[in-house]
Amino acid sequence: MRCLALALAVLVSTAARADGAFPSGMSVLLPAGAPQRIFLGTTFGLVVSDDAGSTWQYVCEPYLTGSGASVLIYQAASNGAVVAAHNDALSSSSDLCTWTRATGSISGLAVVDAFINPSNPSSVLALAWPPTAGASLLPSSDGGRSFGPALLQSGTPPVRAGERLVSVEIAASAPAVVYATTFAFASATSPNGSAALLRSSDGGTTWARFELGLGPSVQAKIAQVDPADANTVYLLVSGTSDEIRVTRDGGVTVQPLFSPGTIIGGFVRASDGTLYAGTVLGDFYVRAPGAAGFERLPGPHLRCLGERAGRLYACGDPATDGYDLAKSDDRGRSFQKLLSFTQILGPGVCPAVQSACRADFEQLQRALAGAPGVGNCSCGHPSSGSAGPLLILLAAALRRRRRAPATDRR
Repeated sequence: MRCLALALAVLVSTAARADGAFPSGMSVLLPAGAPQRIFLGTTFGLVVSDDAGSTWQYVCEPYLTGSGASVLIYQAASNGAVVAAHNDALSSSSDLCTWTRATGSISGLAVVDAFINPSNPSSVLALAWPPTAGASLLPSSDGGRSFGPALLQSGTPPVRAGERLVSVEIAASAPAVVYATTFAFASATSPNGSAALLRSSDGGTTWARFELGLGPSVQAKIAQVDPADANTVYLLVSGTSDEIRVTRDGGVTVQPLFSPGTIIGGFVRASDGTLYAGTVLGDFYVRAPGAAGFERLPGPHLRCLGERAGRLYACGDPATDGYDLAKSDDRGRSFQKLLSFTQILGPGVCPAVQSACRADFEQLQRALAGAPGVGNCSCGHPSSGSAGPLLILLAAALRRRRRAPATDRR
């Protein structure tokens, strides 16, 4: 417990990010096979539109987790199925009404990242942490309902004993190619800590390790594997500020790409090859294919970013931008409001959700009435046990939620 508390204190002091999400607990998910459906992952549940953003309902966190646990990340498959990684398991649903808690090797573990195979929604990878130390990369072949033996574990090469696995992604253009990143705090035996990019070319059977050479407490997460090139990986590197680095040779070499000197609120490589990024301070950056650098534009105070069929979706700060989600059809030169949380009609999808989430929605409405935004609302969350809150915060702080997927991902 003391080691966990110390690790959390060091991490929070060097890279505090509210509740640790990317960056405020929000993500936008755009399943390619359901072009009218938009998912918005928040800290109070999963907000859903089935009419391209005209109307919105939601599923509250306590209902979809079945335990009142905190969801750390949502992911959507191309067919519209969803998995929710939370601090005591992983839950999945194909209809948003019936949610199944995963069984097998993942049971009772904090799940800090998950990724659905872009070409096979039945194949899911998840990163799971036990309460004290270590991490495992676990596979599922039934859409996240059950998980089998670990493909990677702390203390088994190429993952060192003191390292945690912190992000994972499957290449859309080559599903056998899998990437993961590791992180470890500085210690007496490793004064600079460690961060590495791991690559498997055979679906997780064998792995190559590439050291990233980052400083103490500097973390690297996978921002995105390029959807057209399995050798190109964009990394979010976070210390006192954020930057994007890129490898174009599968991890052998890594170069700087984008460094705004502040917190990056979202990044996406769009379906046409354009790169987009934005900061929490309201700067938006665009790099067209073949361009030498990024064009800087005024934009939302970014909390999430996604793209589908040429349209950008961005989470903003309601107090300064006037919306929680907006869209852009002109490559980020202007954004039009799609959603403020006050527009959520209520819990929906099916009668079971409406009944189970009624009290949660009433609490959410009270929070909305008292503040311009509820990005950190913990509506419906019961208190946890002694070690639970520290593990939840450590997991959330290490994991920075990725921006939304391009059209052929998740």
